[in-house]
Amino acid sequence: MTLPRLYYDGPCHLCQQSVKWLGRNVPGVRCVPLQSDEAKDVLPKAFVTPPLIGVVVVDGEGHVHLGHKGIHALAPFAKGPWRRVLPLVPSWGYRLVARTRHLWGRSDSCPLP
Repeated sequence: MTLPRLYYDGPCHLCQQSVKWLGRNVPGVRCVPLQSDEAKDVLPKAFVTPPLIGVVVVDGEGHVHLGHKGIHALAPFAKGPWRRVLPLVPSWGYRLVARTRHLWGRSDSCPLP
């Protein structure tokens, strides 16, 4: 089974912390900033042009999942109870967090590798 790739807002502090959490709880998922050359090469321009619409997950079959549906697509790869919790993330909850993520702060660039 090919592992998914998650594209996220690299300079966003909340997104950076979420990527660290994913590394611990969804092993093998590859996380790439939306501002990277890779993201610009493989994703439609609308997904990498501000204002960013949220996380983009490309699953092992090449299907694209946006926002809360992207989080749902990671569930089969999650460890322990997270496998059951991730599919429960509601669209309204994801949208609320995505709209207020700037409150957590931003960097000029993404410090994560």
